[in-house]
Amino acid sequence: MWLNKFRNILGLSFQLAKTNFKLRNEGSYLGIFWYLLSPLLLFLILIAVSKFVNIFNEEYPIYLLIGLVVFNFFMHSVIQSSNAITFNSHIIKSMKISQESLVIATVFQATLSHFFEIILLITVLIFYKFSLIGMIFYPIILFFFIIFVMGVAFVLATLGVFVSDLNNVLNVLLTSLWFATPIFYFIDKTSFLYNVNLFNPIFYFIEITRQVVLYNKTPDLLMVITIILFSFFIFVFGVSVFGKFKNKFAELL
Repeated sequence: MWLNKFRNILGLSFQLAKTNFKLRNEGSYLGIFWYLLSPLLLFLILIAVSKFVNIFNEEYPIYLLIGLVVFNFFMHSVIQSSNAITFNSHIIKSMKISQESLVIATVFQATLSHFFEIILLITVLIFYKFSLIGMIFYPIILFFFIIFVMGVAFVLATLGVFVSDLNNVLNVLLTSLWFATPIFYFIDKTSFLYNVNLFNPIFYFIEITRQVVLYNKTPDLLMVITIILFSFFIFVFGVSVFGKFKNKFAELL
């Protein structure tokens, strides 16, 4: 019984994500290339700056792009998920629908966008003559990242119903997180900032991806265990929070 329900929720979520993805690109001159434009422009700007301040080396372009691509997936997912319930209030009020699907659909939509950023990453790897072997293992990392992001999405979707200024708060938090996370700069393991990032889940996903894709190394075992356990913990926590309050959404919207 629960397995059929789970399949139905995932199926509906994927259909919603696919529909929203198509609607977003309908009538656009550049279409799907908009998904590449933002990270590509930021990538080129930071590459130019790195050469100016003399921190550029042969691995820096891949190091930088991995940070941008991984963080972008998280950022787009949480921003969209925070409005998953409030933006679909008319649907919740007018018909019986799995509210979980509305949240999961936002993560799936961000995942579809993420695939184009992965293509960009592969292109840059080829351009700079780096091995593509590590990309074979990226889907495994992405699977646990999606689990983690879904947990966060459920929490934010719930908060979005109760906190009207959540988007403003998120913008501030995401900007702070972007600068605190070593996306465009290197950090030493003995530094204070490195110890701070040990409490930053996004840092773990970025670091493991860099170890696998850029350096073709087996990732640190402790990091792997940490993200697996933490991802499932956040997912269960997020689903529990959402399940506790979802019956109140219709009357609060």
